[in-house]
Amino acid sequence: MKLSVCSDMLGCESFDEALQQAKALGFSYVDLRAKLDGYTLDNIPMDAARVIKGKLDAAGMKVSCLSSWAVNTCSFSGPPKYDNYDEQHHQEMSQVLERLFDLADLFETSYVRVYSLHRAEGFDGLPMSEKDVAYRYNAAILARHAEHARTRNKTILVENEPPTLTKNAKELGILARYANHPNLKINWDIINGWRAGEFPELDAYEHVKGYVWQTHLKGANRAYDSQDEQHPHGLFGNFAIAGRDDYDHEPVLRAIAQHDPQAMMTIDTHYPSFYQQDQIGEAEVVRLTKLHVEALVNGVEAK
Repeated sequence: MKLSVCSDMLGCESFDEALQQAKALGFSYVDLRAKLDGYTLDNIPMDAARVIKGKLDAAGMKVSCLSSWAVNTCSFSGPPKYDNYDEQHHQEMSQVLERLFDLADLFETSYVRVYSLHRAEGFDGLPMSEKDVAYRYNAAILARHAEHARTRNKTILVENEPPTLTKNAKELGILARYANHPNLKINWDIINGWRAGEFPELDAYEHVKGYVWQTHLKGANRAYDSQDEQHPHGLFGNFAIAGRDDYDHEPVLRAIAQHDPQAMMTIDTHYPSFYQQDQIGEAEVVRLTKLHVEALVNGVEAK
C-alpha cells in the first residue's frame, strides 16, 4: 500500500512548509493541485514549476499525481462552463492535457486526474436508453484523451464528482468498460459517492474493482435524522475526520488493498468544509487519517 497527501491540505501557505509537514508525517508522495507558492497546477508557469520540482527533490519527495481542475471543469452551481457536444471544447481540453503531460514529465509522474463531461440538469430522470447514449459519448471523448495520454506515456485518472457523468462508482465502472482503454483508470473518491447518493459499501467497489489506480480519502458524517428505510445509512451530511466519523472505512479500504494493490491511497481531507468542532488543525487531521488508514490496511495481502 502506498499513501499520498494533497499538498494543499496541510494548512501551509508556502510549498516548503507543506513539504516539511508531509515529510514529518511520514509521507514519501504528494499530489499537486494548489498552493504551489502562489500558483495552482493549472496556471503555474514552467519556470515556476521547475522551482517546485527542485524543492521536491531537495526534500526527497515524489509526486504521485497531478490533480487538475481544468479538464472538463466541474460546475457545482450555476450553468455548465462548456457544451458537452462542442468539438472546440474537446480540442481545447487536448491542449490543456498536452501542457499537463509536459508538467507530468517534469514532475516524473505518469498520472493526471481529470473529470468526466458535465451532468445535464434532469439527467437522473431520463430513460436508461438516453442515459446510455450519454455514457457512451462520455467514454468516447475520454478514450480519445486516454489515447493522447498513451502517446505521452501517461495515464488519465477519472474522478467521480456529483456534477459529472461519473458521479459514483457505478458510473465510473460504466465509463471504464465503455472506454476500454489501458491509459484510462479510476480515481475513486469514496465519500463523493455518498455525496451523490451512493453509500460506498463493498457492492459499490465491485463496479470499479480492477480499475482503481488512486483513491481520495476523507471522512464524513451523515445528515442529522436522515436514516430511514430507504437510506439505512443516512444521507451525506458533511466531511469529517476519518476514524471519528459515521462511515466504516475498513471493508472498502481492505478490499482495495487486496484487489487493487497498485492504487495510491491519497488523503484529501476537505478540511475547509469541516464543522468547527472538527477543525483541530489541517496537519493533525491528516495525521489522524493516515494512522487510521494504516491501521486498517496494513497486513492485507494483495491478490
